[in-house]
Amino acid sequence: MEQKVLEYMKKHHMVEAGDRVLIGLSGGADSAALFHILREYQQVYGYELLAVHVNHGLRGEEALRDQEFVMELCRSCQVPCEVVEMPVRQMAEKGKMSLEEAGREARREVFQRLAGKWKCSKLALAHHKNDQAETMLHHLARGTGLAGLAGLLPSDGFRIRPFLCLEREEIDHYLQVKGYAHVEDSSNRDDQYTRNRIRHELLAGMTQRVNEKAVEHMAMTARILRQTDSYLEDQGQELLRRYQKQNFLEEAFFQENPVPVYYGLRVFLSSLFAVRDMSASHYEALQGWAGMQVGKVLQLPHKICARREYGGVLFYRQGGYGYAQTKESFCMPLQIPGTVSGGGMQFRCRIFKNFFQQIPQKTYTKWLDYDKIKNTVVMRNRQPGDYLVVNASGGKKKLKDYLIDCKVPREKRGQIILAAQGQEILWAVGLRLSEAYKVGPDTREVLEIVYEGGVEDEAEHSDIDTGGGSRGKNTPDSSQNQ
Repeated sequence: MEQKVLEYMKKHHMVEAGDRVLIGLSGGADSAALFHILREYQQVYGYELLAVHVNHGLRGEEALRDQEFVMELCRSCQVPCEVVEMPVRQMAEKGKMSLEEAGREARREVFQRLAGKWKCSKLALAHHKNDQAETMLHHLARGTGLAGLAGLLPSDGFRIRPFLCLEREEIDHYLQVKGYAHVEDSSNRDDQYTRNRIRHELLAGMTQRVNEKAVEHMAMTARILRQTDSYLEDQGQELLRRYQKQNFLEEAFFQENPVPVYYGLRVFLSSLFAVRDMSASHYEALQGWAGMQVGKVLQLPHKICARREYGGVLFYRQGGYGYAQTKESFCMPLQIPGTVSGGGMQFRCRIFKNFFQQIPQKTYTKWLDYDKIKNTVVMRNRQPGDYLVVNASGGKKKLKDYLIDCKVPREKRGQIILAAQGQEILWAVGLRLSEAYKVGPDTREVLEIVYEGGVEDEAEHSDIDTGGGSRGKNTPDSSQNQ
């Protein structure tokens, strides 16, 4: 089994020398086995291993037993470990979620925060083939596309799943042969949880009464579907390269084969608005929108609008782009780090070290290469001579021409909020970031700017937890705001 996992990790390039690998360690059979496997491979790969245990506060003394087991295991193996207690029941009530959903959200939040705090480049999770099969069945029952049926990825660059090549029985056998201890979570036997019902009733029934290799076959199907989904996404991106003009899709895009059009729309909305949970009905409505009368507007979730224009469809947030609340001229120097506000707008800034985590795509939160910013950054409306860097080779475009290409109405162009350094535009809020200031592999420090006038769920908090920073080029008093 060890050799099988090692080859799987090599095949998917999961770790390399110098990585800091954070493992989510519950103390159960799967995570305990993964902990020991990763400990054994440290010398092979030359990475550092760290652990985090999340106490959900749901099982009383049993949860404390699990916590103590994990702490002792890490102490005996000299692996740094942090225990985090999360009020999962309160999170479920507040967010109107099930305990399962709240638990997943709690773990996601803790893993992301600790990865930032410890500057970890990888997060190791103990999902295996049985988990993959359960995920496929769960998604199928709720309704899904190919991506949902493809289930869990071996690696997405940050999250790694070395056990996706194994079935649960192989893990249990490994622990027994090696004599490694683990703890049992009694909630895994409670069929009030959806996952447990799928495991105990559906998947067990399929394995016992239909095909004893059902889990293996479903894992193989997931691999095929993942490859198919990736290919179709590439086809959708190719259509976008041909027909996308910023936030405008030409009419010819919608006349292509409906399958790559669907994938193109999915990529388009994800990159432009950070939206991933549109339903099939929304995509179907969009695919027919190019045939609608000019001026018709389709209302989509997350305050997204699609307006039929001459020659195609224009996409924007309800209320416009990053529009100022006033038509008057304004200029607001940023405080870096810090917060400035005025004229119904507020901007929060912070600095953090670049630890090479994948940068999210959001409309009203942007991350810039702070090393390249030399002067005061101000938030203002447009001025004569403004320009954007629009490609990696440094090509420039007049802001006026860019706004025309984006089909921003003439009467609204003066209200677009701009982050500027002199006449150079670093960010046209709600539209695009300058290519010259995008975070790259050479970036040492990252500047985060959050526009509080944007969508509420974006403004509440960033997806990147870093511990903040202190160095700043701009430190104006808020009384300077105009």
